[in-house]
Amino acid sequence: MQPTANPALTALKDIHTPEAISNMPIALGYWLLLALILFALTALMFKVKQARRHRAPKREVLLAVASLDSSSETHAADVPVQINSLIKRAAMSYLSREQVAGLHGDSWHQWMAQQVNSANPRLKALLDRRYHREGLTQEEAEELKMLATHWLKQALPLKEDAQNIATGNKEAQC
Repeated sequence: MQPTANPALTALKDIHTPEAISNMPIALGYWLLLALILFALTALMFKVKQARRHRAPKREVLLAVASLDSSSETHAADVPVQINSLIKRAAMSYLSREQVAGLHGDSWHQWMAQQVNSANPRLKALLDRRYHREGLTQEEAEELKMLATHWLKQALPLKEDAQNIATGNKEAQC
């Protein structure tokens, strides 16, 4: 049996399915978004690496202070000299040698006090005993290590104002 052919249906052509839609090429907007994300990630990684490199002297000096030996009276007597030189070396990592190396005595302590919000007078007293004959006891050496660590954590890395203050002091001396 043959179906009767409808004259209206005979004029129609067979239904063809469209071609499959591919994922490539991705639209231009997605490429731009991908490029923007990659640029942002690269910039972020660069900033993180730069900040880490900027804080490297702080990490090094904190490790050096923590590793100082104050277990005996002879070692405890050397602690103030070593801590003072470590603080100066750390400061010279952020400022020029001319701005920091020449500071000593009261000018050194004033500079150290300017770098933190609240300077501890005990730190100054213990650092001033670095050339005394008696030196420090073991307890005082441990206290000095703790105070120096606290100062280093607060002061480093040195801010831009510290650089301007140091430059201003140098200009005032001329």
